Amino acid sequence: MSRKLNLPVLLLVSVAAVLVGLFLRWRFGGDWFEFAGFVTGVVAVYLVAKEHIFNWPIGLINVSIYAYVFFQSRLYADMSLQFFFFALGVHGWYQWLRGGTQNSALTISRLTRNHWLGVIGAVVVGVAIYYPIIHHFNGAAPFVDSTLTVISIIAQALLNRKKLENWILWIIVDIAYIPLYISRGLYSTAVLYGLLLTIAIAGLVGWKRTYDASVALPPAAA
Repeated sequence: MSRKLNLPVLLLVSVAAVLVGLFLRWRFGGDWFEFAGFVTGVVAVYLVAKEHIFNWPIGLINVSIYAYVFFQSRLYADMSLQFFFFALGVHGWYQWLRGGTQNSALTISRLTRNHWLGVIGAVVVGVAIYYPIIHHFNGAAPFVDSTLTVISIIAQALLNRKKLENWILWIIVDIAYIPLYISRGLYSTAVLYGLLLTIAIAGLVGWKRTYDASVALPPAAA
């Protein structure tokens, strides 16, 4: 299900993102594409944390913008990641609406131990495939970039299925991306990922609370 949206809070988040984005552009430079990516990124992840379906169209706009930003910065793995994200965004939008039992909306669920083993294996295989490609095209920080790309794809796939643990992977990714983007001069994007890290932690807490409530036995059945 999609939670009811608190419009005043959404407006406050959007205005704050615009003001911070303008300050960062004034302080560190960068173009309007990075600014637009910053604002749409904050709003989209806020909506994800609030489990609201409207995160998907905002997210599709965001990844389209960042595909161009990362191309300019020679972060080719990150650029290609945006194409994966776009396809996964379309898929996730449908999954949240119709991916549950009997075409119902999805509810939050958790990974099993076997799922975690699959995640680790997928990271190893994905990096083994991605690293030589990015290295061949002279990408910046190819190992780090490739590893974070693979983890991000997996995290997005888990988000599509409303797996609680998607937030754990996003927290890892956000922490690692901050110094990478600083090293490439993408200061607004680095600050964005600092904000996304805060939202991801809040998302993990909020989704865990919702999951615990959904699996708790009603008093009459206790």
